[in-house]
Amino acid sequence: MKLKTLAIAIAAAAMPFAAQAELKVGGDVTVGYFEDANGASTFGADGSELNFDASEKVGGLTYFGHVEVNIEDAGAGTGTLTSDDQYVGVKGAFGEVRLGDTDNGCDAVDTGWVVSDEFLLHGSGGCKAGDQNNIVYRGARGPVSYAVGYSPDVDNGATTAGEDTVSVGVKGKMGPAAVSLGYESETAQGSNVVLGVSGNFGPIAVGVRANKYENEHATSGEDVAIGYNAQYAAGANKAYVGIGDVNNNDTLFLGYQRSLGSKTTFIAEYLDDDSAAEKQVAVALKHKF
Repeated sequence: MKLKTLAIAIAAAAMPFAAQAELKVGGDVTVGYFEDANGASTFGADGSELNFDASEKVGGLTYFGHVEVNIEDAGAGTGTLTSDDQYVGVKGAFGEVRLGDTDNGCDAVDTGWVVSDEFLLHGSGGCKAGDQNNIVYRGARGPVSYAVGYSPDVDNGATTAGEDTVSVGVKGKMGPAAVSLGYESETAQGSNVVLGVSGNFGPIAVGVRANKYENEHATSGEDVAIGYNAQYAAGANKAYVGIGDVNNNDTLFLGYQRSLGSKTTFIAEYLDDDSAAEKQVAVALKHKF
């Protein structure tokens, strides 16, 4: 019996396997106190999520899929589950191709945002076309990375539905800084050009990101936005700040994080947005698994 078992094991080990599959499950749970732009305050779970990543190696290629499930707690034992970032793809020596809800060609390689913000949305220049319904190719040549995206038949909310969006981006090094340039062609609305610069100086990271958006259907015809941000990291602590000017609307963003072990983080954030009725606040504990 032992010889038979050993023979089976040797035969199994000697067989060539065409594919190797892998599944990873992770996520986080967040509970805290939050005040929104209208002055309403809540205490409870916010932003908790589950992430599923599956991959399979076939020859020199790796096929993969990803889906994120967001969990919102409405209180009294009720809540909602929503999906986000659903995509499939393949990668190899040629680069990587993704299809689905994923960063477009502009977002995939842009730089200029260096802070570890978690909860509060604040003004900054950047890509505008969104991450839905995309077909994106990513590649790299030495220190230069690039991406090209195509979103077929997307209704961007303009006068004509069903227009396509093309997006491209490139990022490289310029001395101590990383520099990115992106372009989005939204046939129904206009076009968007994005420039980002970021760099690290010891424990301090700084970044600038700006965009110029030509809107063919707006009376103003042009929107300009720029955001400055910086982060200081020392040991278990991170402190960050962001200042934005979006269409003549100013924002001030402050944040602090402290790691309480390898999986748990205390987070406090504050946002003063000229366009909002009230200041926004978030104080929470986040545990990853």
